[in-house]
Amino acid sequence: MSRPFELPFNVSVLNCAALCRVTSLVFLVVAMSCNRDFLDPDPDARPSFSSDTITFDTVFTTIGSATLSFKVYNRSNRPLLIQSISLAGGESSFFRLNIDGVSASRQNDVEIPPDDSLFIFVAVTVDPTNVNNPVVISDSVIFNTSGDLQNVTLIAYGQDVHLINGDIIGTQTWIDDKPYLIYNSMAVDTGQTLTIQEGTQIFLHRNSSMIIWGKLLVNGSFEKPVIFQNDRLEEFYDIIAGQWGTIYIDPISSGNRINHAIIKNAIAGIQIGYPSDYRVPQMELTNTLIQNVSYAGVYAFGAEILCYNSIIANCGGPALALLRGGSYRFMHITISNNGVLGAARSNPSVIITNIFYNPEYDEATGEYVYVARSGDLEDAEFLSSIIYGSFNHELQFVDNQSELFNYRFDYCLLKAATDSVSGSNQDHFTNLVLNKDPHFVNDSDRYYLDYRLDTLSPAKDVADPSLPVTYPYLESDMEGKLRTADSKPDIGAIERKED
Repeated sequence: MSRPFELPFNVSVLNCAALCRVTSLVFLVVAMSCNRDFLDPDPDARPSFSSDTITFDTVFTTIGSATLSFKVYNRSNRPLLIQSISLAGGESSFFRLNIDGVSASRQNDVEIPPDDSLFIFVAVTVDPTNVNNPVVISDSVIFNTSGDLQNVTLIAYGQDVHLINGDIIGTQTWIDDKPYLIYNSMAVDTGQTLTIQEGTQIFLHRNSSMIIWGKLLVNGSFEKPVIFQNDRLEEFYDIIAGQWGTIYIDPISSGNRINHAIIKNAIAGIQIGYPSDYRVPQMELTNTLIQNVSYAGVYAFGAEILCYNSIIANCGGPALALLRGGSYRFMHITISNNGVLGAARSNPSVIITNIFYNPEYDEATGEYVYVARSGDLEDAEFLSSIIYGSFNHELQFVDNQSELFNYRFDYCLLKAATDSVSGSNQDHFTNLVLNKDPHFVNDSDRYYLDYRLDTLSPAKDVADPSLPVTYPYLESDMEGKLRTADSKPDIGAIERKED
């Protein structure tokens, strides 16, 4: 198996001179405060807390959660002695404490200096319950100060999952009985098929991927899509890209179908093919939303893809990277690329090439060298589709002038430099709506994105009317609304329904 990608990491180097300076400063501060630290504890002082309740969002059983924390303050000008800090549930609690750097369910005689504080970190692990609903787990941290008891409440919501931990699986069907949690990636073996039924939720841990050597069949519905997402469920992480790897479809894989899926917060939504492998992987991608990925929405090498009624939105790089040739047809798709939170976009929304310079290991030199990998671009068709984003020009083409390089945009709303899509390029660009804002209902509030067209959209009623006739599966949009209801289909994945 070829790894679909490698994640870089940074190694921090500690500057010893800086450490010495900081250490000296610490000793100086300690020396200056010694007189206050040697005061007798104040018997009447009581601690106060940064929060009286610590709440964890949904936690998957057996896996644990993010660590949360709170602070314990001594507001007195004398030391505060807390006789004990303990979990009410003791050693049997689902929660775990780290009290000012010490891991324990109980710690005695904790002293806080005058006008100072300490951190208490809390983590939780939920045991399996075989119940497909969140369950409430609660406990409290008890503070005993001179016989006066105070507490901070701990609450977590737990859910049981099917845990897939680095497994290579055979033919299986995943159903919507409880979520699937993928740790350390997984693979569907050669000649085997993974079928995922409507409503199933797949959570992937950091850097984990689904690797398809066999076949993937995703059978979602508009009412119950199949969802691929990160396993951090706090609201903040809803809009953070790059939290898991990708769905990787290997070059030996064919017959893949993904229908009515939501793929979000990955590094790459789907990678299909591999630069140095010239076998042709196949995929049909329909009625699917790929959103908020740190690199590419679809990253393809010499693949065969049929895609319609789908949305690719907000990528750190391209929404579509169609590299080293292939055969592609995109009909009634919507691309809206305003980048991702916390990073600048690096590429136009659509990149099409018949060559790719792939870093490969050279045994003779012991170094990596860039090898030109090329292939015929048999066809790349974009029909009745929207390609829009924050760049002035959202298309990039690389033709090596040796292999085939066929592409066509017809009845599309494009954001592109006028001179690149006019004049001699009329064979490639026809019936365009050029550089007009498609006026989505909401493409700015990342928590409430909505790629339906509003009433002023220039994409209304100007799609190719022959497509739903030629391809009956295009009669309805990704939400099931008829495109022919008003005899004037709209460009993009979603047909506007007037009130």
